[in-house]
Amino acid sequence: MNQLRPLWLLIIAASAALAGYLATIGMVSAGQSSPVLPLSSAVTLAAVGLIVLVLGIVVGWDQRRLQSAARESQRQKRSGESPSYSRPRRRLHPLQAARVVAAGQACAYAGALIAGWHGGVLLDLGSAAGLRAPNASSALVMMIGGLIWVIIGFVVESLCRIPPEDGGSLGQRDDTTRGFDEEPGTGYARQALPRHIHR
Repeated sequence: MNQLRPLWLLIIAASAALAGYLATIGMVSAGQSSPVLPLSSAVTLAAVGLIVLVLGIVVGWDQRRLQSAARESQRQKRSGESPSYSRPRRRLHPLQAARVVAAGQACAYAGALIAGWHGGVLLDLGSAAGLRAPNASSALVMMIGGLIWVIIGFVVESLCRIPPEDGGSLGQRDDTTRGFDEEPGTGYARQALPRHIHR
C-alpha cells in the first residue's frame, strides 16, 4: 500500500481550488448561488473523520501491543528463557487494518479536494464582499473541515505504521507478528492481503 504523498495532495487541492474559483465566477455571473456544500455537511465531515480516527487508534494500539509481545518473545529466545507470556490476540484482522489505512488515505484525498474547492470559492467570494458574502461562512467551515480530514489521514497512516526500530529488529517472524510487514515504515496490513486472497 502506497503512502500518502503531500505533493499529490497539493496538486489535488490546487486543481480543485482553480475549478472552484472558475465555477463560482461562472455561476455568480449567471445569477446562481455559489457552489458550496451546506453548513450541515460539517456534521457529516466531523462524524466520518472521528470514526476513521478512532479506528486508526485501535489499529495502532493493537499493532504496538503485538509488537511488544514479539520483542519480549525474541528477548526470551535470545536469553534462553522459557516463554512466560500469553500470546495476545488480535483485535482486528490485518485485512481490516488495511481497510482502515485505505479509509484514512481516502479521507486525506477527499479532504484535499473539499478544502481546495471551497478555498477557490472563498477566494472569489472573499475578494468581492469578504466573509459577509452569502455562503462565505459555509465555504470557510468546509475548507477547515477538509483540512482536518487531510490531517486525520496522515495521523491514521502514522498510527498504522510499524516504527522503523521495530520493523528492523524483529528478525524471524513468529505467530505474534504474523500479518505484520517487516519492511520499516509501511504498516502491518501489506502482506496480509495476498495471504488472505490465496487461502
